[in-house]
Amino acid sequence: MKSLAVLTLLFLLPVQVRAAAVQEGTKPWPQATVPYHFDAVLLKTAGASGKDCTGWKRWKSATGAYKACKAMDAWTAATGVRFVHDERGLDGLYIVHDADATNATLGHLPMVNRIQIEPRASYGSVLHEFGHVLGLMHEHQRPDRDAYVRLEPFLQTYLNDCGVSLSAVCRDVRNAFPKVKVQMSSDYDPCSNMHYLANQTPRHREDKRWNRIFTLTAKGQEALKTCRTQFSSLPERCRKVGQKCDLSKDDAAIVHRFQRVETFVH
Repeated sequence: MKSLAVLTLLFLLPVQVRAAAVQEGTKPWPQATVPYHFDAVLLKTAGASGKDCTGWKRWKSATGAYKACKAMDAWTAATGVRFVHDERGLDGLYIVHDADATNATLGHLPMVNRIQIEPRASYGSVLHEFGHVLGLMHEHQRPDRDAYVRLEPFLQTYLNDCGVSLSAVCRDVRNAFPKVKVQMSSDYDPCSNMHYLANQTPRHREDKRWNRIFTLTAKGQEALKTCRTQFSSLPERCRKVGQKCDLSKDDAAIVHRFQRVETFVH
């Protein structure tokens, strides 16, 4: 009971939020709780014996279900948001296998809340998608991004010229790179798990230009220098813009604030 009281106290303390990347119109989950259920294929592949995350640490670590449960555990530990297995409601989060893509819906929707996980998805990518589920948008889509990152000319041309084109590249660009309005505003976080890496070659391998989609401005470099110290004990790759090793402190803080965790933790 003592440990529970300490945990509760931690989540009730005032939280200083620097990063704000919650898109306008995004809704929090009721009572800071996400009801979830799995596609049976994911559970079978992982070697699970039940329908929820019970015993997930003993599952096959390369599987999507293992990475999903690990990600949910990480978000709960960092923010206090709860994930509860429940197959009854229409608005629950459905975690499914997908052969080609890893993506997620944004925030809480009245129905069809979903995460798709492809077999080759990294843990960091799955952690990123759960960030979307909890309301976080891409950090690099904030309206103030130009002060911190400079898009490569080819990508800026796509943004200007794609219009309503249905090509795969244009659909991708329209989804992942335009600036969008935010409902919470604060400092830019290049260390956010929700920021893209500069190298996006896997998106469109036939076009080598995707190996660098942006460079940091002087202000962006200074912001990275400040935020990367939180990952000083991790490998160098975890201290780069768009790292996918862990949640940044600001990722956790904004979710805690947006989901109003302090209202529901007792």
